[in-house]
Amino acid sequence: MKIQIKSFALGFGFACLSLALAIGLFLTYPLDIGRNAPVVREQTLPSGKTVVVTSFDLLWGVEHEERRSRDDAFGLEYVSSAPKGDMAALDREITEVFELIRPISEQWGFNTATISAFPTTKRKGWYYIYSLTREPQGKWTFDRKLTKVFAND
Repeated sequence: MKIQIKSFALGFGFACLSLALAIGLFLTYPLDIGRNAPVVREQTLPSGKTVVVTSFDLLWGVEHEERRSRDDAFGLEYVSSAPKGDMAALDREITEVFELIRPISEQWGFNTATISAFPTTKRKGWYYIYSLTREPQGKWTFDRKLTKVFAND
């Protein structure tokens, strides 16, 4: 068997070039993580105030791998502009934000919804979760819970 040095050199050069490219991509990828802005939507409320919506999801009612369609709901996460510690202002803001998803929640026949009010677009630290429930007469009520994102703190 005859080995041609030209083919060997060309193959070796291509392998080295591929390795250098892979190492370059591996080393520069972490530099891109902080540069991209989060995907958000600015939404104007009926009062004229604008909030930043960071997430809107259909939440499936599943617990311990048991499908419970009666627990399906819409969930919305947004950046609250209410003054820190002013619970009355936050409750008023939540009531307005809920109007963004109330019609579709009722159209789909859902009796629950979830709204999370974060202090910034970064999903970290303390925030409020509002669990909204529709009573048989059609009126919506809520429970507020202060909680914390532990995954990245």
